Amino acid sequence: MLLENIKLSELPSIYLLEKEKLPTCPAIYFVSDSKGQILYIGRTVNLFQRWREHHRFQQLKRFNRRNRVSISWMTCSNDLNTLSKLENELIELHKPPLNWTKVVTLIRKITPVETALQQSLQQLAKLNTMIFGFDPISDEEPPTIYLVYPVYGQRGLSGSIRIALKNINKKASGLKWKEYHTDPKFLGKFGYWETQYNGIRIDLAPVQGLVHFMPDSTRRTLAGVEFMAFSREQLETVLENTPESKENISGLDVLEDDPIPLKLVDKNYLGEGKYKGVAEVEPWEELEPMPEGDVRVMTRQFLYVDDVEIEVCTSENGKHFVRYNVYWWIIYGRKNPDLEHDGIIRALKQTVDRLPSIRWFGYRFRLETILFSEDDLEVESMLLPLAMFEDLMRDKSGFNVELIEKIQSGEYKSKPDDQAKIKLYAWLQRNSVSSLLKLDKS
Repeated sequence: MLLENIKLSELPSIYLLEKEKLPTCPAIYFVSDSKGQILYIGRTVNLFQRWREHHRFQQLKRFNRRNRVSISWMTCSNDLNTLSKLENELIELHKPPLNWTKVVTLIRKITPVETALQQSLQQLAKLNTMIFGFDPISDEEPPTIYLVYPVYGQRGLSGSIRIALKNINKKASGLKWKEYHTDPKFLGKFGYWETQYNGIRIDLAPVQGLVHFMPDSTRRTLAGVEFMAFSREQLETVLENTPESKENISGLDVLEDDPIPLKLVDKNYLGEGKYKGVAEVEPWEELEPMPEGDVRVMTRQFLYVDDVEIEVCTSENGKHFVRYNVYWWIIYGRKNPDLEHDGIIRALKQTVDRLPSIRWFGYRFRLETILFSEDDLEVESMLLPLAMFEDLMRDKSGFNVELIEKIQSGEYKSKPDDQAKIKLYAWLQRNSVSSLLKLDKS
């Protein structure tokens, strides 16, 4: 039986939430969405028993809210070795995305392999990665595209690349990048990476002095993404000066035509390294970016400062944040602001640029989907680190001199009809919201 000839549409199938109707036969089973995309492949000697308490059921049940999920199966021998071999071959053939994710991951969206590939290549192109060449000869290794990124002594872009590729790996997708070697720390801890797509291997490695090749490089596309690339003269010079490279990669040549001719499929990519919903400011390392389609699990508590309500959200790593809607209500007295219509990202950037106290300390606004674990509520919001929120609230722009002097001298007494930003500004002169959080937890 040729595995490629197995058609999901011709197999028996039931709806995920009707799993109690599954038979008790030994089987290879396929979990798929409404478009017929295979999400997960497994094996069992008793299909009904396996799905009574399947470790993926809650994860799939959440995904089923947005995209109908079905279970199909192929009856097989109950021999475990046969089942295991067949399962591994089918996983290698179809690369189902959930076979590569953690069970606890909240899946809102399955990212197609093509999208994950292009998004990772876009990130690499932004980090000055170059196309070194293409070796189409297929002996023991598949045809390989060689990418290289710049290193200067013990400094380089390895950390940024590692973060970018690990975030791609967090997506529910069949594409995964593997760090197959890492230089020792005293050499810079530079990472060597590889992935495969449609029978083609993509290799990524660090190269000292790459910056000297950039001015005279040419431009080539890979999977529809434009990169700097070695010209024929540059490649020949490098291979002549490093005979070991020429011997190890005997069929290497410059990349001419795109061997993965895909059209750009990332709807959030706006070109020129820009993405929808992300402000172009310095990196913010307090939270790693979430993969597209994933949610940020947080808890929240409501604090009251002189009758001003402040919602503080806490991430799983213990960092505290305030959502932009709280900031907007305190400053402008308006609830439920619209990110695009009200120009919130632009307004926040302009405010921060005026304040030397937080210029920027590495902060970055991120538009993310948050899941509040207490009530299973999902919201889309932009997060401000709590310390940044407090500094923004300490901004005295717009207050008259007399009011500022009264507040700073301690003579100010709040009135019920005073604006929330005045009350909070006055309170923050001698207090901190974080101190309330600590008291609340004690």
